[in-house]
Amino acid sequence: MLSPLSRIPFFSVVIPVFNREMPLAKALESLLIQSIQDFEVLIIDDGSIPLVATKIRELIISFKDDRIKLLRHDNNKNGAAARNTGIKAAKGTFLCFLDSDDFWLPNKLELVQACIQNSKNNKAFLIHHQYQNSQEGVLSPPLPLVAKQCSESVAHYSFVTNNVGGIQSSTICVPTDLAKTVGFDETLQGHQDWEFALKVGKLTKDFRFIKESLTIRGKDSRDSVAERLNWKYSLWFYSKKAKYFENESALYFFQRVVLRKAKFSFVILPVFFNQLFLRVLLAKPLVTLRVSFTFLTQVFQQKKRLRAIELYCKINGVKNVIIWGANDYAKSLILSFNKRMKITKIIDSNTTFTNSQLLGINIVPIRAITRNELDNVDAIILATDKHQQSMKDELSTISPTLLDKVIEF
Repeated sequence: MLSPLSRIPFFSVVIPVFNREMPLAKALESLLIQSIQDFEVLIIDDGSIPLVATKIRELIISFKDDRIKLLRHDNNKNGAAARNTGIKAAKGTFLCFLDSDDFWLPNKLELVQACIQNSKNNKAFLIHHQYQNSQEGVLSPPLPLVAKQCSESVAHYSFVTNNVGGIQSSTICVPTDLAKTVGFDETLQGHQDWEFALKVGKLTKDFRFIKESLTIRGKDSRDSVAERLNWKYSLWFYSKKAKYFENESALYFFQRVVLRKAKFSFVILPVFFNQLFLRVLLAKPLVTLRVSFTFLTQVFQQKKRLRAIELYCKINGVKNVIIWGANDYAKSLILSFNKRMKITKIIDSNTTFTNSQLLGINIVPIRAITRNELDNVDAIILATDKHQQSMKDELSTISPTLLDKVIEF
């Protein structure tokens, strides 16, 4: 086992964490079973509340490994600031990022090391690899599908070639000196890894891709940054980083990122009155009009569903409801109905954050709702397109009579 005083580690692994200790344990365990053990680990607690901060510190002590170092911000800043703190403290030759709710497969560092050693000796490069999203124990297909071509920009690769969003932080490895030069933009609340890769792309065309899924991304938590970003933020992000986008990647960003989120919004005019829309309309008018028409059709269908539920509740005298699903559907229900009826709770079986809320409504797992609460609400709205049957099965095991209260969104 490498002693921090013996020599420079090959890898520094930077893990930002905020109010989260259980997923962090799994992330650390995935490091300690790596086939390559030549690394240091820098955990940056970004101002967690005292109770969680204590649990994080105790967790790290429990591993009894002096390669794991804990740094702490007195106040919560953001993931970019936490990563920058880790970058400044890093002693390794190469630097990898790992989000606290993700974990690596055991051969991750071995394959990254081989990619470094078997390639040309550039001082500026970025290695990334495939990952899989994990939600309710189900893994997505590996993403992204192909490597970036030298001739294409990082924005084009991210939003056109792969059309899955920017290069994900838990897959990135760069020389530590390059990370110290580039850094993360601490004004950003999200899309921080996207912006980091965009900046690296301005300094080098040497992007190396390992076509093997080596990171599993946890997508169950309701307290992730990605879950809290909305379309207005993405428009703001583009306005600050427009220079990295050519016309085609700007169009795909508008369609894939902005419109996908905005279809749940009640105020849609700002979607079309901004710098990004004007640019893509002038550059790609026919395609822009087509995707805008598709978006407006989806918005109309969404509002039609809301009106149908509202009419049902009015006819049946529904006054108190529980929403099952802490997602964009739930947000639209809350915004539409909160003044007309009482939404007592939101059920999310995967919630892990204490006192988690969605638009001011408490989010709790199904096990935290009493039978009395379920009996006293007028309706349980299933805010999902995918899991209605499993939700109904779970309610049926509590009491078959609860199925009479179910409204399927």
